[in-house]
Amino acid sequence: MKHGRFLDDRRLLYGPWQAFERDVARLLSTNGFGDVRIVGGSGDRGGDVLGRKNDELWVIQCKYTRNGYASASAADEVAEAGRFYRADRMFVALSRPAGPALREAIAKWAKIGVKIEVLEPRTLELMCARGPEYPASRRDLRDYQEEAVQRFEEAMRETGRGQVVLATGLGKTVVMSELTTRLFEDGNVKGNRALVMAATRELVDQLEVAFWKQLATSIPTHRLAGGEFPSFWDGVTFATVQSAVARLDELPDFGLVLIDEAHHVGSNSFRQVTDRMEDAMIGGVTATPWRGDGYDIDTLLGQPALQVGIAEGLRRGFLCEADYRMFADDIDWQFVRERSRNQYSIKQLNQRLLLPTRDEEAARKIRTIFDEERRRSGIVFCPTVLHAKSFAGMLGLFGFRSAAMTGDMTARERDEVMAGFRSGALDIVTTRDLFNEGVDIPDVDLVVFMRVTHSRRIFVQQLGRGLRTSPLKDKVVVLDFVSDIRRIAEVIQLEKGSRGDIERLRLPGVIEFRDASAGGFMLEWMKDQADLLSREGDPTLELPSFDFPKPHGEGNVQ
Repeated sequence: MKHGRFLDDRRLLYGPWQAFERDVARLLSTNGFGDVRIVGGSGDRGGDVLGRKNDELWVIQCKYTRNGYASASAADEVAEAGRFYRADRMFVALSRPAGPALREAIAKWAKIGVKIEVLEPRTLELMCARGPEYPASRRDLRDYQEEAVQRFEEAMRETGRGQVVLATGLGKTVVMSELTTRLFEDGNVKGNRALVMAATRELVDQLEVAFWKQLATSIPTHRLAGGEFPSFWDGVTFATVQSAVARLDELPDFGLVLIDEAHHVGSNSFRQVTDRMEDAMIGGVTATPWRGDGYDIDTLLGQPALQVGIAEGLRRGFLCEADYRMFADDIDWQFVRERSRNQYSIKQLNQRLLLPTRDEEAARKIRTIFDEERRRSGIVFCPTVLHAKSFAGMLGLFGFRSAAMTGDMTARERDEVMAGFRSGALDIVTTRDLFNEGVDIPDVDLVVFMRVTHSRRIFVQQLGRGLRTSPLKDKVVVLDFVSDIRRIAEVIQLEKGSRGDIERLRLPGVIEFRDASAGGFMLEWMKDQADLLSREGDPTLELPSFDFPKPHGEGNVQ
């Protein structure tokens, strides 16, 4: 590449300001800082980037100016940020040399004992140039990740297409970023330009930061999302598919196109971009290679170069164990006794056989199990946005620090909830589907289902939020309050396993019926019906003729 490192004169001269701010964060991450966070935005209290090194917290106010000096107010802003974040050191990072007004403002703060330091453009360039070739946080690949990268790379070079299927928590982003580095370093990326696409802005933001941990520092990164447009294209551009489609005619030719959550690749928007980039190497990674519309992603990407599923991840200790508990209150055994010779659809059975647990009772059970199992943080998946908000309030009545995170919130509001959740300020976050993809919160040790989904992909994605390993947890407890026969079949299907490892999941004590006489029948019948996932519409199920004894009490699935 023409330029040596990711932060050089092009960034300082042409920005944009958002990229300058992120490059400062990447500079800290590359040089061994921990807990690096970009906090800039409304309500940031004057801070843009935080980072910790040698037990010192740095807060940095980033000022990008294309012409002229940065405002003297930068000193006041970073001084306020220093107080708010209780920082040990305060800096103003500049894309142009500091002017007299800013230096005077810094001197005034110094007179009252507040030290503000300046990171001049030349200093930033030297820090980047003298930094390591690879970031200090670069990971050593696990054996299956190394195999995945090698096979992925071979497929891309030989056919121009490739895909890898790895269960949630097994390092899809590590594989993508390592592949990207190797292809760049070997000169196999035409034009030195790569495009990484995802479905949402949150995923794009997370991907870029995650790539920094693996990318060589010679590869700059950019973002095409949320109104931001790169000032140059060398390196890796992270884009939402919506932004890529909207600016399709303005995009250069890319030598490499990678798609995160590649099961989306069959959608019209993704296909517009891949059709436009058909001469590029195109690859993707996913944990769930199934699409509800039946599109076969192998059509575009070819057969998976490697597949590693949940079962293998659990067996080898790369995913944490799942303690799955299913609740279905008030099973109407009298209905089963009287009408078992008839045929009923799933909808009819759900209406008559299983009755949903009330929110108050569910919240009470969550409180009990949270305390008894000593859980630290949980996610609740709700059927609607309205329910997510109301159930967060219900959890609050039971002493939880809880909040809803929904699609009708602004990006800043969602960021604030996530920051509180990651830091431990919140115990539980409720949502509808914002946590389905790409969210990396390893410490989550409780997952609660309050919503029905007949999508195997969504079910596995949501379950996967709790399967990541962490030194702080022994297992993930899954509480399923969904009174739906399909869900019971889904869990049994996962427990039984399927051909291939993608869907396999060993769950200890998946379903236990307290009423052994009737419950034993129910379990065996559900095992026979566990192919529900492959049926279309609302299939009719047969309840076998059976002379049920009178139940000992309430039927209960747990």
